[in-house]
Amino acid sequence: MNKKIITIIIALAAMTAWAQEKQSKIGYVAMSNIDNYITIDTATVRVWYALNALDIKDESTYIDWQILEVGSHCNKYYSYFVWESDSLRTVDRRTNRSGNFSKKLLPRGRNGFGNWNELQYHVLIEENGKIRTYNRERLPQYEGYYDEPYPGQQWTLTQDTATILGYHCQKASCCYHGRDFEAWFTTEIPLRFGPWKFGGLPGLIVKVYDSDRLYDFECVRVEKTHTPMLSNPYKKHRPISRSKVLKFERKVNEDSHRTLGWVRVEGPQPLPVHYEPIELE
Repeated sequence: MNKKIITIIIALAAMTAWAQEKQSKIGYVAMSNIDNYITIDTATVRVWYALNALDIKDESTYIDWQILEVGSHCNKYYSYFVWESDSLRTVDRRTNRSGNFSKKLLPRGRNGFGNWNELQYHVLIEENGKIRTYNRERLPQYEGYYDEPYPGQQWTLTQDTATILGYHCQKASCCYHGRDFEAWFTTEIPLRFGPWKFGGLPGLIVKVYDSDRLYDFECVRVEKTHTPMLSNPYKKHRPISRSKVLKFERKVNEDSHRTLGWVRVEGPQPLPVHYEPIELE
């Protein structure tokens, strides 16, 4: 085979693999100062989910580690890796005034420290039949919040069963925001919630994935707690169109250099890549 053709094939394969990683090679966004956080509820249950784990027993293989906190009147869903980073950088900032910090204080993840990903930098608050998404973006004019009904899925229950994390589970399916999903829920934990925007089944969703297996959320552990549910007060966030946010996030994933106005000092600009967002519509 012609060497030039082989080179092109290898390049395309590498580009496809990059596109399938849900943590892109886009730099981190500004930290969120947890000293400014407020208590919005008391969490009584905390559910930990691995996002796209290669080995569910090894957190270093996760794209992200995410937490669902269940309170008396609201729920919060967020990235533990981002929360951990914000906490460490807040502590560092109290004494370090230089503005420099170790890159190891940036969010962890399978692809290294600090790469931006929309599923990591969104915080979801569910309350009174709606879910509010607060987003942190690479360009501040796209930051804000938008509301959706919760739960937003119309589930079809199946007779399929499995044991996941020691719980007896049943399978359900739905089409949501343009993708087909399968979910496994357990009535042994009678909470009608789940990871990300999923909910509304007769028990806790412990695993959910799309039909192409691009996005996979799997429960790692469930724990009872009695701790403050903390939140950024989001004083600078304003309502923003969901479609505007999704359009921007797709552009920044597919062509970050041009979208963000980055210019390489040496060499050509990287070519746009194909990206598969979790929400197609």
